[in-house]
Amino acid sequence: YKYYLKLAYEAADQIMKEGPFHLYSTGNPDLDYAVLFSSYDAQTCESILAINFDYATELMHSATASALEDGRSICITKKFVNSYLMKDGSRFTDQEGWETMQYAEELTGRDPRLAQTIRTPGYSRITENNGAYSYAETKLGINANCAVTGYMGAKFVMPDNNLAYDKLDKSYNDISIFRFGEVLLNFAEAKAEYGDISQDDLDRSINLLRDRAGMPHLDLEAANANPDPYLLRDEFYPDLAGATNAGVILEIRRERAVELAQEGFRYGDLMRWKHGEHLAEPYYGIYIPGPGVYDLDGDGINDFEFYTEAASGATVTKKCKLGSDIYLSEGDHGYLDPHHAIDFSFDPVRDYFYPIPINDRTLNHNLTQNPGWDDGLSF
Repeated sequence: YKYYLKLAYEAADQIMKEGPFHLYSTGNPDLDYAVLFSSYDAQTCESILAINFDYATELMHSATASALEDGRSICITKKFVNSYLMKDGSRFTDQEGWETMQYAEELTGRDPRLAQTIRTPGYSRITENNGAYSYAETKLGINANCAVTGYMGAKFVMPDNNLAYDKLDKSYNDISIFRFGEVLLNFAEAKAEYGDISQDDLDRSINLLRDRAGMPHLDLEAANANPDPYLLRDEFYPDLAGATNAGVILEIRRERAVELAQEGFRYGDLMRWKHGEHLAEPYYGIYIPGPGVYDLDGDGINDFEFYTEAASGATVTKKCKLGSDIYLSEGDHGYLDPHHAIDFSFDPVRDYFYPIPINDRTLNHNLTQNPGWDDGLSF
């Protein structure tokens, strides 16, 4: 495996030293990450390969609609939100009572990339004026009809100048397939897993990403001296306990999750780290202490009402009967459990492999099917 890790970090290092690319940054850590994904045209300083979506040619996608439309919104989980550090670099999960913090409290003072990935209190969309991007003046709260986990997506949402194009198959902001930020993460991970990472390596990679986000630097010695106990729990990476460079590997994995959120890398990462069993865990959302009316983000609009027998007369965006319309992890309290009826599973014997297509096996009888897969074809 070290052969491939060496190839990975050497290839990344070559791009870092010789390529024309660098991170997109205007020095605004509360905006730059969001603009990278919302801007109409790819930021070519960072985007190595992108799809050039275009309204005139009707080459469009649905990322904006996937974040905004009722019943369609891409929502992240409580577990994922827990992974974001505080803005001062401390760990959210080191705080007293983090497990039961409610929406507004838990999303305050976090890594600025969180507020540029999901809607947090005070959220507004990007707006564009002659190629310059900023936040619109209009503040937008949670749409409870979208946010099935309570955490409503905001990444890849087009600027609000073209609200008529928020619908399905109408987005035309470019989407990066391969960007320099991923190169930096690949470099750091391969060096750390190889066992040859230095503080200089972190400063050339992870810490450039943290600089853009306005986050404190990752310190190699400090990370290894105090690995995050939350990330060593069973639902994360318990196999790293006691391993060389465990602390810094955990932080690099955190950085991959945060920086590459919703860009299609998580499945591949979990497979590479041999943690596919996490895909079978419950997909929980925000914490709800019990029945009642909730203005989650404090904008004066009641987002949810959860009730057991009958709803109140309160004006609210969405009323949910517990045990019928919505489920909480502990029955009358706990985390939103929108997929309670789905039995997620992961078979490590089978699911680390793809099935070999039946047509390929028909053409070549020397091929056998991968373990656990049965297509009914035998020779």
